[in-house]
Amino acid sequence: MVYLIAVVATAYLGWGPAWAETQPDRVCFSTAESREKIQAHGLLEPFQLMRATASRLHAEALGVKLCRWQDSLIYELSMLRHDGHVIYVFINAKNGQPAGPKQ
Repeated sequence: MVYLIAVVATAYLGWGPAWAETQPDRVCFSTAESREKIQAHGLLEPFQLMRATASRLHAEALGVKLCRWQDSLIYELSMLRHDGHVIYVFINAKNGQPAGPKQ
């Protein structure tokens, strides 16, 4: 249980995967900024993407952040797998397609 709390706290505090820290182009937005950007850019609804991704991966959705990554707006989804591991999934906020560290 303590491990799970530590993993969730890590996700909440933004200490994501190691490669994310090496991406200076990746900037995540506050909730208010995210709402503005969703409306201004006509982005997909994050909660619909979370539900669909959780169902597809057989995982529980923990959270979502909107980030600018290089020249794209992406959602960083935190998912809890049934084996207890937290995974991070990156989805293009405009078209709903998977995004990766090389995008």
